[in-house]
Amino acid sequence: MDELLREYKQTLKQTKKLLDRATEQDKKIIRQMIADLEFVIEWLTTGRYPGHKRGIERRAAYQREKPFDPLLMQKFFRSSEPTYEWDDHEEENIITSWDRQRIEDALSALTDREREVYLMSRGYCLTYSEIANYLCISSSSVQTMIERAEKKIKKRINESLFCLCG
Repeated sequence: MDELLREYKQTLKQTKKLLDRATEQDKKIIRQMIADLEFVIEWLTTGRYPGHKRGIERRAAYQREKPFDPLLMQKFFRSSEPTYEWDDHEEENIITSWDRQRIEDALSALTDREREVYLMSRGYCLTYSEIANYLCISSSSVQTMIERAEKKIKKRINESLFCLCG
């Protein structure tokens, strides 16, 4: 990558020298070539699309990371007793007892309602509107409870020695 960047910079210098000796007709084409070379050099050096103020590392998606691996959460719920009448999955024993204890410790920070909403969302992969219909609440309430639950879980994971050991 460094070699490619060095070649682009060298080509840019040569093109700028060529601009001095070019005719008026050729100068327009050479200026466009220079602009393209500078665009590529900026992209290679910064690692982001030139002209954008926010890079991918600052996107909101990274601020909304899930405290647990979603697949681990689904395995956790598949290994427990069915809680709802519509839950017809077969019980599986594919989660280790250590993972089970860590998840239960982290979920212990939630209220009963937050836990129920969080389980429905992360464990059973229901949409906010489906959860809202089941519980007769609004979708925004579901979203608020899940956000609150994730904050509590994240805090519990960072503070609990039991959750840190894994």
